[in-house]
Amino acid sequence: MATYRVGIVGCTGIASQPARASSHPILGTVAPHSHAAGYACVPAAEVVAVCDLAPERTQDFVSTWQHRWPAITQYQDYREMLARENLDMVSVVTSDHRHADITVAVAAAGARAIFCEKPLATTLADADRMIAAIETHGVFLSVDHSRRWQPQWYEARAAIRNGAIGPVRAVIGKLGGARAMLFRNGTHMMDAICFLADGEPEWLTARYDDRFAGYGPRYAGDGGHDPATDPGVCSFFLFSNGVRALYSGGQDVFPRFELEVMGETGRIRLGNSGPDEIETEDGIQALPAASATVSGSAAAIEELIALVEGRGALPQISGPYDGRRVVEVLVATVQSASQNGAPITFPVKE
Repeated sequence: MATYRVGIVGCTGIASQPARASSHPILGTVAPHSHAAGYACVPAAEVVAVCDLAPERTQDFVSTWQHRWPAITQYQDYREMLARENLDMVSVVTSDHRHADITVAVAAAGARAIFCEKPLATTLADADRMIAAIETHGVFLSVDHSRRWQPQWYEARAAIRNGAIGPVRAVIGKLGGARAMLFRNGTHMMDAICFLADGEPEWLTARYDDRFAGYGPRYAGDGGHDPATDPGVCSFFLFSNGVRALYSGGQDVFPRFELEVMGETGRIRLGNSGPDEIETEDGIQALPAASATVSGSAAAIEELIALVEGRGALPQISGPYDGRRVVEVLVATVQSASQNGAPITFPVKE
């Protein structure tokens, strides 16, 4: 089995958090969420280098993971890491608006795969130069919209495509709480809406939460840290297949991540507050739960390796153009909201 040399840029929790123990030792660990926990589940992956501007973060990473990878080199400059380490795969786990320069450099340095945190970028210009770089250098890139690697979301889409709730008419996404930031966490909901609407967005209108009334027509955040810099917003949009979608992302409402798909003969509900369910004229039933042998970040990494080795199937589960679609929706949202709900048509001009 080939061994893939892995580097991680950015060592905050989503990069380094260890997998949680399950309720019984025989069951192993709970499906990993962090990048490091995902790599730890893939025998072919060896994390050899980590980079962060804060040296205490790389030290914490090494302390947490040296039992798995005893020879991790620490860096504060990703360019130095790329020049020295001959990496096959790199995770980009930095602030939301810092992905582009790093991804372009990784592609040029000869890596074969990139696992990029969401959102892909905070501007279309950045998203486009990232895609140009990976296509120029023949690099595979996946975006960590993590629900795409959770089996229940595929069960839901399979049920929809098989006609379980009839033709889909609407998708309603509700995101609430102080961290209901459009670019930082709203990207998950916007991607989930696109995933289950199963179409291309054509038109959108949006309004900011009152406290963000003067936010402006483009991202002005700090990369995902302070909720005051990344707006709460509601938007309504139309897809090419006639599906209508509502995104309710208020920072001043009860914390919630919940999505409903409304068809002519039923509905499907998914979310973090459970249970996932399907309702038809026959009543309400739990959505069939798939017991997957690989899921989460480990599945994303396995897919990238399979693509590099020519075993993977295209399109990817969460590829660069899926990520760009969400960036386009986010950009359209702030453009419309800054103009008191003026309709924005796709493709969006930045």
